[in-house]
Amino acid sequence: MPIVAGVDLPAQRVPCYLVEWYRPELIDDQFRTALRTLSESAATMTSEGTPVRLMMTLTVPSDQVVFGVIAADSTDIVEHACERAGVPAQRVTAAVDTYLDARPG
Repeated sequence: MPIVAGVDLPAQRVPCYLVEWYRPELIDDQFRTALRTLSESAATMTSEGTPVRLMMTLTVPSDQVVFGVIAADSTDIVEHACERAGVPAQRVTAAVDTYLDARPG
């Protein structure tokens, strides 16, 4: 099962999912608000006993798409976190490999 590898992550390996949003309004000013809301949703779910973490996002304005990598135990958890934040995922791809290079420079 693909996992997250990187600095300051727990020793336990968690599956990651690629989330896609094809919503032009997320590219503009609403992106920061949606991102903050999604992070808060993940934190709340984690505090309620369902671990989920937004690892990264990437916007591609020319294609009007936003990608996110979310660590959680299942696709259902990822979808629930997105819906709870008011930004339902349009596509979730299970089990992507992610490596975050945290080395300076």
